Amino acid sequence: MALAPHRLVWMTLWAEATNEEGADLTRAIASALAPLGRVKVISRGPFPRTPELLLIDVEMSPSSSTAECLRSLGLRPDEDGCWPDWKRRGNGGEFLNPAVRGAQVGEEEAAAPSPFANGEVVVILDGATAREEALVGVEGVVHGSFYDADEPDPLLRRWQHYVMPEGREVLEPFPSAGLRATGRRVVVEEQPLPVHVATDGPGIDGGSAWPAGSAGSADGQR
Repeated sequence: MALAPHRLVWMTLWAEATNEEGADLTRAIASALAPLGRVKVISRGPFPRTPELLLIDVEMSPSSSTAECLRSLGLRPDEDGCWPDWKRRGNGGEFLNPAVRGAQVGEEEAAAPSPFANGEVVVILDGATAREEALVGVEGVVHGSFYDADEPDPLLRRWQHYVMPEGREVLEPFPSAGLRATGRRVVVEEQPLPVHVATDGPGIDGGSAWPAGSAGSADGQR
């Protein structure tokens, strides 16, 4: 099966290191992952609930399939195809760097990235669900995107999006074709600002730009 054009591996890491050590640590993690594809590593400073741990985000465009990439790092999916959290206390050994104490990982693989990002304001178009819920023409905010992870061919996966319609407190799922962008965005989740950033991998020099994208969560949902 041919590789899907859109391949994204994301990770959230918790590392035992000081904020001052974040620059060296992000470079070390980026260097460790570079043989597997293009990678961006972002240190966001101390984790608020556990200040002795640094919060680190990773976005990676692997040269292989996303599953092959994660397996090459020693990870294995569970019986439902989800990628379990890694914890040094429970799993033992090391993951990427001796400083890493815990990790959450996930992946996306499809013909194209999600056309809508979290926080985008959209108009709900005419459709069966929209008519049933009296939402035709109503604006809403995207709170997550997903596809059917049971579809084995990434090229056939179709994005859907959880939308919070204006005036409602319940998320409703809509296909991409059932939404129209307005060009406006709102903040749906505050995220700590980057403190240190490192990029590495094929075709990337130390100061080059990284393609637009956003980290997400397992099973094609973000």
